[in-house]
Amino acid sequence: MEAVKLLERADELRREGRFGEAINAYRAAAASEDCPEDIKKISLASVELMQEINGFVNVDLMNP
Repeated sequence: MEAVKLLERADELRREGRFGEAINAYRAAAASEDCPEDIKKISLASVELMQEINGFVNVDLMNP
């Protein structure tokens, strides 16, 4: 099952801190033809969470 392998690879990339590559792998897993609905939901939620974390800015720390 290609989607499962892509999801596992994406998780591995995320743990290594390679977030851009992980996002691409999560999206590829969600877009694969044999992707079950649960893996699609996990993949898309992971992409959303990683984008939210990477875009976080603490404005209190920026304004001394």
